[in-house]
Amino acid sequence: MRRLQRKYIYANLEKLDNLVFAYGIDQSDFVHGIKRLPANLVSLVGVDDNEHAVNAHTGLNVINDENEIRRYLLQSHTLPVKWLDYDEVGDLDFLTAAEIAELLYLGHMNRPIRSPFNYKLRNHYVFLEQRNGGIKIYFYYISAFSHVLSAAIIRHTLDVYRGRRRFMRSLSVPRVPDPILKQLVKLMADGLFIYFDQATVRQRQLLVPVHTEINENDIEVFDPARSGENSGTHNVATLTFNLGSGEWGLQVHDQVAFEDHL
Repeated sequence: MRRLQRKYIYANLEKLDNLVFAYGIDQSDFVHGIKRLPANLVSLVGVDDNEHAVNAHTGLNVINDENEIRRYLLQSHTLPVKWLDYDEVGDLDFLTAAEIAELLYLGHMNRPIRSPFNYKLRNHYVFLEQRNGGIKIYFYYISAFSHVLSAAIIRHTLDVYRGRRRFMRSLSVPRVPDPILKQLVKLMADGLFIYFDQATVRQRQLLVPVHTEINENDIEVFDPARSGENSGTHNVATLTFNLGSGEWGLQVHDQVAFEDHL
């Protein structure tokens, strides 16, 4: 699959389903953000007998080795990646035909018939990569997303730094502090944008505009290729990173935007 040139992060939260719909966040951010890799993965699309083992009961590819899971999550793929985790190797064998059909529906339609979390599988995540470059991730504990967001911010910050030729030294970027992440997550109910393609450097500080959507658009039809003029967004803050001290900051411009969201 051809990947879009993403120079910003977009994240929208559906609180009822613990669903994050995002652009500019990928599987590498998931790997570097979560505290512990899933123990087992089952692919929701396609079957490749040569690449991965096949669970005989479901007919789906599975990955049960930690190193293989890490490799799978970090490598590039030609087709959209869709998977969910499960707790024990034998858990898939207890699924009914109806439950297997629900997994196939989830992989094909990108939404669950019922809950995305199966009590037999005891899964914590459902990862659905979209053909337009976005991702949908269901989190059993939505708090886990803040660490994934931090990993994405770090990656984009390094990309911006490396793209400026006058910066010749290597840069170490620490994780974003929890208080700042909590502030950013509050904005996700309105559609959070972090525009790294509009970042500027002033007095050794990287300044990254933070916006929210003005209109409540359906997150399913958000177009990542639309104009970058920000006509449908509102600047509410600036994310700052001091290139000398390595300190993160958040300059709030619209305090109302950060109130009463979660």
